[in-house]
Amino acid sequence: METLHLSSHDAVSFEIHAMSWIDHERHVHTESPHRHDYYVIIGVTEGTGTHIVDFQTYEVKPGSWWFLSPGQAHQLQMNGPHEGWVVSFTPDFFCVSEANRELLINTGLFHNLLEFKPYFIPPEQLDLLEPSLQSIQGEYEAKRPLREHMLRAWLQLFLVQASRTFDHQLLMVAETSKTVCLARQFQELVERDFTRKTKVSDYAELLHITPSHLNDSVKKVTGQPASEHIKQRVVLEAKRKAFFGTTSAKEIAFDLGFEDEAHFSKYFKANTGQTFTEYRKTIRNK
Repeated sequence: METLHLSSHDAVSFEIHAMSWIDHERHVHTESPHRHDYYVIIGVTEGTGTHIVDFQTYEVKPGSWWFLSPGQAHQLQMNGPHEGWVVSFTPDFFCVSEANRELLINTGLFHNLLEFKPYFIPPEQLDLLEPSLQSIQGEYEAKRPLREHMLRAWLQLFLVQASRTFDHQLLMVAETSKTVCLARQFQELVERDFTRKTKVSDYAELLHITPSHLNDSVKKVTGQPASEHIKQRVVLEAKRKAFFGTTSAKEIAFDLGFEDEAHFSKYFKANTGQTFTEYRKTIRNK
């Protein structure tokens, strides 16, 4: 499985394009499952199809919006003519300050691996989001002085507007802001450290709270305790690595922090019902 990198000819780690441009310029890279080392926002305004994200298949229809985090494996397959937006940016481009990093987390749009889903807005309400995208595209193409700062500012506004637009669809919206922020901080830490820290107590220590408080808070917000998030993140990464085909189970076990292959296989089977070898064989047959 190919990992795509965001390489811009003008040194700005940000892009905005129509879906038709992506189809024409990058079809060879996107026609099979792949992943990015950057954030991707896809908004479909016309057309239908399917979108496979981390081995789950979702329906694509006009008004579907997708917020993909770095590392997520996906493949978008459209049926016939289609239109939409694709916005791409690296963590380094956006997270130039702690405030921006927190904004990225607190929108609730990214890094929801266990609760991942598309968001939907009726096409007739597209004017809630499209004006910001048009402004971003104008700034991106004009290449005026301080362009990077303007792109970042417009992206901030767009993410806030998107979070407000989809707030009734975000699973976390019903909880208090303090609990939500804690759960999102935990999710970010898991994304960063899951290969090195596998216990709830590890993350509770980083967040300066007790393990029971962390488990309870995360369960209130997401419906599952913190321990389940950690386990499923490890399993998800193992599934992603299965797509590479050339990495041995022993190497993957080491990469994910297991002492040996046997321990890894037992862990994988306990959480999926299959050994890693059985799962990889199933993937290859497909």
